[in-house]
Amino acid sequence: MKIVIRLWRDQCGGTSLIGPILLCTILGLGSIVGLVVLRNQIVQEYGDLSVALDSLSQSWAVPGGVEGAGQFTDTPTLTPPGDPEGGEPAGLDVQVAPTPEGS
Repeated sequence: MKIVIRLWRDQCGGTSLIGPILLCTILGLGSIVGLVVLRNQIVQEYGDLSVALDSLSQSWAVPGGVEGAGQFTDTPTLTPPGDPEGGEPAGLDVQVAPTPEGS
């Protein structure tokens, strides 16, 4: 009988379930936060890329008074670099309005 009681109280090799649950919870929450930050930075980089591509000057002019020659002045259409505080990057609208169901 003493052997049964001793085996029943033995905790060698036993694991607590609270440890793995806590570890999985912390890893899950951390990965969600990390993915949100990654998404925001990717959107920011795409916004910066769009401003950079839009600010490339494609203006041209033909000097010398050639008949039919002219000029073209390119004007950027996006906001200048330096996004407003709390605004979407490069003036991009990242929020989509909800659509009604069944349409």
